[in-house]
Amino acid sequence: MRIAKRIALGVGAFVLVVMAYRVFGVYQFREGECNPRQPATFNRTYPEKLLIMSFNIEGHASLLNPLHIERVADTILKYDPDIVAINEAHRRTWQARFGDHVGELAKRTGMNIVFGRSFRFAGGDFGNAVLTKGTIISSDVHKLPGRGEPRTLLETLVQLNGGTIEFYVTHTAAWAGLGRGPRTRQLDCIARHVGASAHPFILAGDLNAGPDSPEIERFLADGILRLTGDPQETTHRILRQKLDYVLTDGGWRIVRAVVLDDGPSDHRPILVELAHP
Repeated sequence: MRIAKRIALGVGAFVLVVMAYRVFGVYQFREGECNPRQPATFNRTYPEKLLIMSFNIEGHASLLNPLHIERVADTILKYDPDIVAINEAHRRTWQARFGDHVGELAKRTGMNIVFGRSFRFAGGDFGNAVLTKGTIISSDVHKLPGRGEPRTLLETLVQLNGGTIEFYVTHTAAWAGLGRGPRTRQLDCIARHVGASAHPFILAGDLNAGPDSPEIERFLADGILRLTGDPQETTHRILRQKLDYVLTDGGWRIVRAVVLDDGPSDHRPILVELAHP
């Protein structure tokens, strides 16, 4: 009984230390700023076709399952997308067993990859990534406003399938209604960045809110970004909500958009096929 009590106390103390570090070492308590570039002349450099996947890979699950990232890579290879938006990628965090999700995914898929760090945690990095068969011309990480866990927008300029696109990946604030204020400010900032694009653009990732939420309705109201797929189709296995999106500018033709009941994550990946006349 004493041993069990000591183990319980030890686990409890560890959890408290991790939570304290996360709050005081990771969380931001300033609103932050949004600094998009000036709007540029739009160049209609659409590829003829494009297959996109958006995948929150639940990177921390690799702590308990050492084959987790291998299964993520297998899922990506199975559907053979041209470009993939990755959320919750870890690099050398204890939750990833100090492994590098980014390097492992690049190695297993044979695709080009760029990582956008959102924050450092206990000596490791956490953030978003882009995997693509195309050529990554440039990339930039934009900090998003909002208190709590730092969030970012990863912007990449990619050449593939005979065209050039601006591909954005983001992961906005969580905690449902409690995170609505920060999430709304983050979405407003994302809209300003995307609205300044000089090429055909796509935004993908986990927005942590449903299509009927006030912040998503406001985000889509100006028509800069267009929803793909069935808004009623859920992407989170446990919450049974649509939290993940692929959004495009109005110049694309949406051939198909499906939520895949596949992969090891608590989020189902989205697969969207686009074309341009």
